[in-house]
Amino acid sequence: MSPRSRFILSLLVLIAVFVVGTAGYVVIEADRQMTVFDAAYMTAITLSTVGFSERWELSRVAQWWTLGIIAVGIGAVSVAFTSLITLFISGELRFLREQRKMDSTIRKMQGHVIVCGYGRMGVMVVSELRRRDLAVVVLEIRADAEMELRKAGVPFLIANATEEDTLDRVAAGQARSLVVTLPHDADNVYITLTARALHPSLPIIARAEQASTEAKLLRAGASHVVCPHLVGATTIANMLTRPKGVDFVEIADRGVQLEMDEYVIRTDSPLHGQTLRESKVREKSGAIVVAIKRADGEMLYSPEPGAVLASGDTLIVVGPAGISTKLDRIDPPV
Repeated sequence: MSPRSRFILSLLVLIAVFVVGTAGYVVIEADRQMTVFDAAYMTAITLSTVGFSERWELSRVAQWWTLGIIAVGIGAVSVAFTSLITLFISGELRFLREQRKMDSTIRKMQGHVIVCGYGRMGVMVVSELRRRDLAVVVLEIRADAEMELRKAGVPFLIANATEEDTLDRVAAGQARSLVVTLPHDADNVYITLTARALHPSLPIIARAEQASTEAKLLRAGASHVVCPHLVGATTIANMLTRPKGVDFVEIADRGVQLEMDEYVIRTDSPLHGQTLRESKVREKSGAIVVAIKRADGEMLYSPEPGAVLASGDTLIVVGPAGISTKLDRIDPPV
């Protein structure tokens, strides 16, 4: 039991002793018409052992009742006081203040990535996102992960991601995307279904432990599905058949010499209706557009300069390290 729970329990016991003690005096001294206030006063001075005089001479039964209150009350007061000291020493009060401050910060976040699950895959996803300077919030149901998350300095919420109010507490409506990395496919499907129902436009990337779950996650509303086993197998095969291509992708991904990124053209973008040549993407950001993914899913590889851009298109770009911070120059806010 945590120090906070122990203190709350001891406080409830103390309140119960006070209420029962007061009621006992009222019943025992009913023939003398002892009021509730007088009974509460007698119970309070008995529990506190301050030694004030009695309101009037008590009957023998009431005296025995007083002895009982003293015996039980001193123990309850001692346990409550000890629990309070332990609560301060343990630092749990500080943790509670920090958690309230963190909750307030999370509710105000915008453009962050919500990662559901802080297991082996979740830890790696969070680490990689932070390496790329993206704001991250972790949703984890395991209470024993709290210390690890605090040590890592990651904003988090210990709660059940399948509950609708939990997604509201992590500002899912203002999030950049939701990543679901739980080890059980059924949980990932349910979280994806819940998130999609609440936020129809939220991009959702979900993990599939079994390849057969991919179709279910897509039907549940996932934007993309990642099967670690399938990705690993594909990477191994590419290393054997196309090692130079794998090296190029790894270099691009790590931003050592160059970087790959994508940019979605907004609905109100001035780029809408312009050709690739007119957009001057390369001049503004130093990035080369290697592909354009249309809003309907069509892919244009190595697009011609005359290719017309439209809202909802995704530009796949390659350029020197650091282009991720320059992409706003392509499509500045209006």
